[in-house]
Amino acid sequence: MLYILEGNVRHEYGDKLKKTLENTAGDFIYIKSGVPHEVFNMSDTEPVVAFVSRSSANEWDKIVPYDREKGIIISEGK
Repeated sequence: MLYILEGNVRHEYGDKLKKTLENTAGDFIYIKSGVPHEVFNMSDTEPVVAFVSRSSANEWDKIVPYDREKGIIISEGK
């Protein structure tokens, strides 16, 4: 879950990351577990400031690479 305090972001998510959604300060965002997604700052000069909450403290260690063209998770070592 994310709550944006400052800035503007674009989320690309779902199969092959083809769905997009733009969010700005004051928006609350929930991303369901297991949904491929990538977040982009919409500004080249202004930072994004947000609260980010994950299910557990080690969730950052579980992030896996995703091939947006093929729509598949990239296995380690391949």
